[in-house]
Amino acid sequence: MKNIKSILFVLATALLFFQGCDSLLDVDPNQSIASEQALTNATNVKSVLVGAYDAIGDDDLYGGWYMMTADFLAAAGEFDFTGTFFAPREIWSKNQLYDNGQLTATWNASYDAINITNNVLSALDLLEGAERDRVEGEAKLIRAMVYFELVRLYADPYEAGQANGQAGVPLVLEPTTEIGEEANVSRSTVDEVYNQIIADLTDAKNLLDDVNPERSFYVNSMVASAVLSRVHLQRGEYGPARDEADRVIGSGLYSLRPTFADVFNQPENTSEDIFAMQNSAQDGVNSLFTFYSSASRGDIAVNQQHLDEYEAADDRLNLFYIDPDDGVTIRSGKWNRAVDDNVNIIRLAEMYLTRAEGNFRLGEAVGDEPLDDINLIRDRVNLAPLAPADLDLDAILLERKLELMFEGNLLHDIKRTQRNVGARPYDDPKLVLPIPRREIDVNPNMCQNPTYTGPQC
Repeated sequence: MKNIKSILFVLATALLFFQGCDSLLDVDPNQSIASEQALTNATNVKSVLVGAYDAIGDDDLYGGWYMMTADFLAAAGEFDFTGTFFAPREIWSKNQLYDNGQLTATWNASYDAINITNNVLSALDLLEGAERDRVEGEAKLIRAMVYFELVRLYADPYEAGQANGQAGVPLVLEPTTEIGEEANVSRSTVDEVYNQIIADLTDAKNLLDDVNPERSFYVNSMVASAVLSRVHLQRGEYGPARDEADRVIGSGLYSLRPTFADVFNQPENTSEDIFAMQNSAQDGVNSLFTFYSSASRGDIAVNQQHLDEYEAADDRLNLFYIDPDDGVTIRSGKWNRAVDDNVNIIRLAEMYLTRAEGNFRLGEAVGDEPLDDINLIRDRVNLAPLAPADLDLDAILLERKLELMFEGNLLHDIKRTQRNVGARPYDDPKLVLPIPRREIDVNPNMCQNPTYTGPQC
């Protein structure tokens, strides 16, 4: 099987090279230079870093499939996949196999992006002062974000208070330039992967400015805090999760949009976006539009079961619409206007929900009372405020589900709170993706997740 590439064979002799771009994705797709040329001066290193942004915006990653994969696995009657593509249907029905093409593409694109950041980090000596700090912080933050998605999708869930020695994903922290026996890496433990994620994010938070001096849509210290908030919440660390969310809220750099609909289908970042993927007509990799919108494939049909979870007056209901082609099918309007609209990755509303949950669980009121944070979210969608007696953990988690639905959060919230996906428990093996076949075939040190083909861990 010498023709099969492993995760470490990621264009070892070439790096993406982007120059003179008015937009992240306004680039010539054929631009590339050899690695020995790319990392010879500061300008080249910064150009390669721009390539990392383009890499994570790929349709298999934050261009859609990170979020859709998680939502498909979490689906329990809320929506149906009605399309003809076999790989997405496998995921939605929880019958995915280890040779599923979509899951393989996401894995490969993830490690491509990681390798780009590793190349950038290997060349930091070519930069100085504040510029070096910024480049290091951005590269580590991007690497941490990718590893966080990988470990949540391709490994058993993190168990708060446990050793978490279960197999995670391979940690590759140095650039790959050639393939040899040393390329046959093993899977690090879930705990080791999370520790690396937190270390990278903490470095990024300390190295970066609150507002990126290069471009407003690049990552910054606030993005690092927002992602740290997600990581700590996933680990059941409610105080740190709350504190990072409160840092973002208290910065005054972001504000909720006046209406829920104002948040989505925008060609530029809004005041609510802490981080969003920049799309352009040239790049055209917004898979959420491709699969959700009736103007495209329209493969995701929302069921009445999901709509019934909302209160009648909830303005979020108004973002759902009837497919004009058949007059029957219900669609989500979160991803409905154009393929080149931005993809919301982390929004301020999520930070309020995280702060509310953290404070509620701890019986504290850092930043604000949990009830006030929840009612702020409810007020934006024209719902009456909850009374103190009505606020409990179930109410907070329901508000979180309805606010963030179809944004890739539901599966991870289900796992961290140890609830079910329909009749499946949170730790059902089919709620974890398989290690792709190409990895199992080429790497004798790679072990497989339970129920999938390959040597078991």
